[in-house]
Amino acid sequence: MRFQGDVLREKGRWDEAQKAYAEAVAYAPDLPAGYYSWGVALLKHNDLAGALEKLSAAHKRGAHWADPLKSIGDVFALQGRKKEALSAYDQALRLAPAWKELRRLREHPEQI
Repeated sequence: MRFQGDVLREKGRWDEAQKAYAEAVAYAPDLPAGYYSWGVALLKHNDLAGALEKLSAAHKRGAHWADPLKSIGDVFALQGRKKEALSAYDQALRLAPAWKELRRLREHPEQI
């Protein structure tokens, strides 16, 4: 269902995409994936508050999954909250030490 939301979003059918994300979350409310996909979609639509809410929900349900943390860092970076962004990136990097983009961000924090 979350992938259906991604496809609908890519096709510009945002209202339908959000319904698909909501269905994914309703179907598996204890799993992080639906929240994560929805959060990334909201981030792409520049709904930073909504993205942070969904990504935080994903992180809560998948505390050992680096992807939500990296995206939370992206939200903070877009909000101009560099310290919080770096903290989220650091947490994600501990879970995924080989993630090249995260390592680059940490090595070049001026790019944030």
